[in-house]
Amino acid sequence: MRVRFWNSVLILCLLGTASSPILRGQVVVKPDPAKLQAFQASLDDITTAYGKLPKNHLALLDGHTHAVQLAKAFPKVAPTISKSMSVREFKMAVAEADPNLATVNDRSHDLDFSAYALYTQSETSTARCGNQVVVGFNDSGSEFETLFFNGGQSFSGAAVSNDGGRTFQDIGFINPGPNFTNFVIGDPVLMCTDSSTFYFVQLITFRDSSSIPQSGVAISTSTDGGNTWGDPVVAVNKFVSKLAGGFLQLGHFLDKNWAAIDPSNPSRIYISYTDFDDSGQSPGCGNVVRTAIEVVVSNDGGQTFSTPIIVDEQCGDNVGVQASHVAVNSHGVAYMAWERFTPTAVEMRATHLNSNGTAAPSVRVDQKVLGGDTFAVCGPFTCSVETDLQGEFRDLVGLDLAVDRSGGPDDGTVYVTWDDGRNKSVPDLLGFDAGLGIPPNTGQLLVPGFTALILTAGNYAYTDVLVSKSRDGVHFGPSIQVNSDRQPKIGGGHDHFQPAVATDPTGTVAICWYDRRNDPQNLQVERFCAESKNGSEWNNFRVPISPFAPIHRLDFAIAINYMGDYDGLTSDFTGKSTGFIGAFEWMSSGMNPDVKAFKFD
Repeated sequence: MRVRFWNSVLILCLLGTASSPILRGQVVVKPDPAKLQAFQASLDDITTAYGKLPKNHLALLDGHTHAVQLAKAFPKVAPTISKSMSVREFKMAVAEADPNLATVNDRSHDLDFSAYALYTQSETSTARCGNQVVVGFNDSGSEFETLFFNGGQSFSGAAVSNDGGRTFQDIGFINPGPNFTNFVIGDPVLMCTDSSTFYFVQLITFRDSSSIPQSGVAISTSTDGGNTWGDPVVAVNKFVSKLAGGFLQLGHFLDKNWAAIDPSNPSRIYISYTDFDDSGQSPGCGNVVRTAIEVVVSNDGGQTFSTPIIVDEQCGDNVGVQASHVAVNSHGVAYMAWERFTPTAVEMRATHLNSNGTAAPSVRVDQKVLGGDTFAVCGPFTCSVETDLQGEFRDLVGLDLAVDRSGGPDDGTVYVTWDDGRNKSVPDLLGFDAGLGIPPNTGQLLVPGFTALILTAGNYAYTDVLVSKSRDGVHFGPSIQVNSDRQPKIGGGHDHFQPAVATDPTGTVAICWYDRRNDPQNLQVERFCAESKNGSEWNNFRVPISPFAPIHRLDFAIAINYMGDYDGLTSDFTGKSTGFIGAFEWMSSGMNPDVKAFKFD
C-alpha cells in the first residue's frame, strides 16, 4: 500500500520568519538611507526599461513584473519607513502603501492577518539529497525584511528538512549579498549534489562598477545542507539600459531561469534562461528585437560560467520563446525543452547540447493549444495578448522536463509534460480582466474614461496534462493524457495545469499538477499526482489538501495576474532513496498563499 507523508513546509506570512530579529516584540528599526536609495534606483531601472518592451514580450516576461508592481507602491511607503519605527508602525506603513487603497480606518494590526501585502509564498522548487530536503520559493515578505539588514534585497525564502521531508524549518530570506544594489528576485531552482551541498539559482538585478543596471541569473551555494547560504554568484548578466551618445539605449531582461547538475560530473552545472533582447545588437536578429533561449555552463561547481550558448532565438515582436527547462542524463548529456510562440501556433521544442558546446537543431515535440481565455488588452494605441485561466490568473509556464537516470531499461528516456487545451473548448461570451469586459468581435473601440478594453477570443479552452517521451531526445512519441478524468461532452470542463515531472532511481516517472476535476464550476483547485512505470499508463491519486479558490490580486508586491507559474517535483539526486517529493502553493485560510510539501513512493 502506498505510504504518503503530508508535510507542512511553512506558514510564512507578513514580514518573513518568526525567528527574525525584527519580529521579536516592538523592536525599533531603521533601514540605511543609502540602501533605500539603492533599492529605489534598482526599481527605477527595471521600470524604465520594462515600459519600453514590445507589448507581446511583456505578456511573456515573468520575474521582473513583481518588481514593477512593487515600484508603484514603494515611493509612497519609503519616506515613512526611512524613519526609526517599531515593527507595529512598520506594519501599518506597509499596509497603507497599496496605491489602490485609501486609509479609512486604523490599520495598525492589519498585517497580523493581512490581505494587503507581504504574505505571499509561491513558485516553489525542491531539492533532495538523502534525508536532506530544501524547498525554495518566491516570498514577497523578504523584500521588506531585507531592507533592515546590511546588503541587498531579496524576494526569496527557503525551508529545510533533515528527515526526508517530514518536517521543515523556515530559514527566512535567501542572502542577497553585501551589494546594496543587488536585488535577487526569485524564480528559484534548487539542486544538490550531496546532503551538505545545495544550490539556489534565481534572477538578480544589480548595478555594475560603472553604475549600469544589469539583469542576470545568480547561483548561491550552501555547504551545510541549506541552512545558510553564501553570497550570490552571477552566472550571466547583460545590461538593462545605458546611455549611448546621449540617448538611452535599451538592453536585456533575463527571465525564467532553470538549472540542472550533471550526475556524471557534479561540478558541471547548466543554467538556462530567456533573453528578452531590445538592444538591437544581436548578430542573429540585427536591429530587430528578439527573444532567445540561452544556456551557460559551469565546470567548477558554480564559481565561473561559460559565455552564453544560443539554443533558439526568434526575431520580432510577434514571435517569441520562453520557459526553458534543462535536465542531464546519467552519461552527462544535457537536454532542454521550451515553448516557441509563432504568429499561428505555440510549439513545444526540445534539443540537446553537443559535446562541443553547441546546441543541436531543435525538434518539435508537439503543438500546444493554450488553455483558458485569450484576451487582447488594448490601450489607446496598442494591444497585447494575455491568456488567463478561470479566476483571472495566467498559466504562463505549464511545462516541465525530466530524464531517466536509473540505469535500468529506460535509462536516458526523455519526458516532456505540459498543460494543453486541445480536448475541449466552449464559447465564452464575456471576458473580464484589468479593464472593461466586452463581448467578442466588438472591435478595438476606445471609450473615454477607460484605460483599457478587453477583447476575448470568444472561447475558453479547458486544459489537460499531456506527456510525450523520447528514447533519444530527438524522436518523440505521441502525446498521452496523464490526468485520468475526461472532459465532459456536454457543458463546461475542468482545468488541469502547471505539471511537474521527475524520475526516481527505479525508473518510475511521476507528474504532479493543479486540478479542478471535482468542481462542476471549474473554480476550486486541488492537487493531483500520477505515477507510471512506462510513461504510457498513469495511476492518478489526489493529494490530501482541502480545495481552494484561486485567490490573488491581494498582495500589492505581486503582479496582479500571478498565482505562481510552476512548482517543481524531485527525487533523491544521490539515488539512495526511492519516491518523490514536491512543494506547491496552497491557500490556507481561504486567502493566504503558503507552501506545502507532499512526499510519496
